[in-house]
Amino acid sequence: MPNSLTPNFLLEWAREAGREHPFFDFHIHPFDVLTGDTTYQVNSQPPGLFSKPGCSYHPPAFAPTMGEAAIPSRMQNVAAAERALLLASRLAYTHTGSRVVSDHLELAGLSGALLLPVVRCPGATETTLAMMQEMFSNDVRYFYGCPFPIGVPPEGLHEYFRVAKDNWPIRAIKVHSNLINLDPASPVGLASMEATLEAAGCLGLPVIVHGGRTPGLTPAEKMEYGTLEHLSQVNWGLSDAPVVIAHAGCYGLPDDELPVALSILNNMLEKFPNVMADVSNLRLFAIQTVLRSVDRSRLIFGSDALYVPVWKAWLRFLEALYLVSPNPEKDLVKIASTNPLQCLSISDQDYFCEF
Repeated sequence: MPNSLTPNFLLEWAREAGREHPFFDFHIHPFDVLTGDTTYQVNSQPPGLFSKPGCSYHPPAFAPTMGEAAIPSRMQNVAAAERALLLASRLAYTHTGSRVVSDHLELAGLSGALLLPVVRCPGATETTLAMMQEMFSNDVRYFYGCPFPIGVPPEGLHEYFRVAKDNWPIRAIKVHSNLINLDPASPVGLASMEATLEAAGCLGLPVIVHGGRTPGLTPAEKMEYGTLEHLSQVNWGLSDAPVVIAHAGCYGLPDDELPVALSILNNMLEKFPNVMADVSNLRLFAIQTVLRSVDRSRLIFGSDALYVPVWKAWLRFLEALYLVSPNPEKDLVKIASTNPLQCLSISDQDYFCEF
């Protein structure tokens, strides 16, 4: 990093560039998506804190070095990768709740977030949404995504999402094809994906879809369901609402696979005007590659917290944007404020009036 692009410089630059715009994190997981665990206890420390038993909470702070997003080797032992991922996930999710997420957002200088839970078994969606409401309902900065309900047939999805929107209410739908064993390139998976899109269009709900691999899953073919080769089989135009391909479809991909993946993504963007992409939890080189390849009007900032601290994802994005963009201030406002708020049908003025 050049000497001028220190964390303090980047944060001050972002605050100045966005003085009249709320910056938004479009991709935060309130719970561990690998396990779907929502069993927390109210912590006796600050309000809004939920923890595993016997654990003390320490607010996030800047680390001396940035580090990089971990991308497991394609040759890594699958069982070893799964064990490592589960251990890291449990540690990352020792604490959650509105206090934890607000500490992360405030450290980075962000104003709000879209919360995207994922469930791993039938019947868990209602429990997850209820727990998310208990943890976050006292803070207007957070908007809820509804996890795809495993076990609900395609013909029942519209009614399911309608009831969820009325009861919680949800503002988006999250689909993680790899973790829910939904292959959009198969007839069964395609039927569920397209029924979700039709429901989302009718209800005005954006759909956020995991894009890329998920290392450590078994059987191994599940790791590929979220890759752009599979996602490109879907008619995303079935929804009038935005569809956001998370991680720009590049999660878990090595550098040499990025050009092919982004070529497929750009074909999807050209074909479907409602499709966008977020840049959550990508390495610096990958974010730079995305920024060089994809129209800024189709990109959204997200962190993928709590798997990566919000401040770290935010600084990595700021660095990439500052180095690549010919007009970084304009692009920063577009990617981190205008685009995400438009996806949720919120104006700057409406968002600030919530407080």
